[in-house]
Amino acid sequence: MKRLNTEIFLNIEEKGYLGKGRIKLLELIDKYGSISRAAKELKMSYKTAWDNIDALNNLSPYPVVVSKSGGKGGGKTYLTEYGKSLIKQYRTLESILTKVSQELSLKLDSTEELLNLYRRLSMKISARNHITARISEIKEDQVNAQITAELSDGQTLRSVITKESLDQLELKVEDEIFMIIKASDVLIALPEEPRISAENRIKGKITRVIKGDVNSEVKISAGNTVITGIVTSESVEKLDLKEGKEVLAVIKASDIIVGKF
Repeated sequence: MKRLNTEIFLNIEEKGYLGKGRIKLLELIDKYGSISRAAKELKMSYKTAWDNIDALNNLSPYPVVVSKSGGKGGGKTYLTEYGKSLIKQYRTLESILTKVSQELSLKLDSTEELLNLYRRLSMKISARNHITARISEIKEDQVNAQITAELSDGQTLRSVITKESLDQLELKVEDEIFMIIKASDVLIALPEEPRISAENRIKGKITRVIKGDVNSEVKISAGNTVITGIVTSESVEKLDLKEGKEVLAVIKASDIIVGKF
């Protein structure tokens, strides 16, 4: 069978920025806290490893790898939060492209099937929130299944789907999924509010408020996840919703649609 292979290279201003070699180097530095040990495992010279790190740091908007010298235990090299996010983004993109290439490989002999796959991948939906998360727990009974998925900042979202959907999607713990939520299904509450029955209460900070005559759009940042909610403008005034304020994005588990890459 014909097979389509993909490999990801990211460039910045036509300069080589990130590929699987540099990603593996970053992962080993994160594991060992040492450039020399990471280079040794990859069978490359220390200078080559250092040149790669230097190029990454110079091309990135924020530091990727930082070294600290001295101290009782000697120096140490570690990844910044931005460096760790680069690994996650690259691996996510790699996972998506692998799935796409697998599907394409099955359809390489049929132009019509290739076009149908393209239409599916190009499909657009009206829901404002498309959140990527990783499944940490699955509970199921004869009819429904509760999916618990972890966001980038460690908070979790729970969705209730049918057992049939669980089987069709072949969901399992550690799978990366996307969770689709309509903005109108996102309620906004203050952290000091009394208990709320909805299963999901995601804590974050407001990054933007767009006011309308009747309804307003509120964007909430929770780590690398942004959740958009539509609330009445009267509620915006009543709760004094503004940029920088800590709030809860409240979402019922039954309002979250789950998809798999």
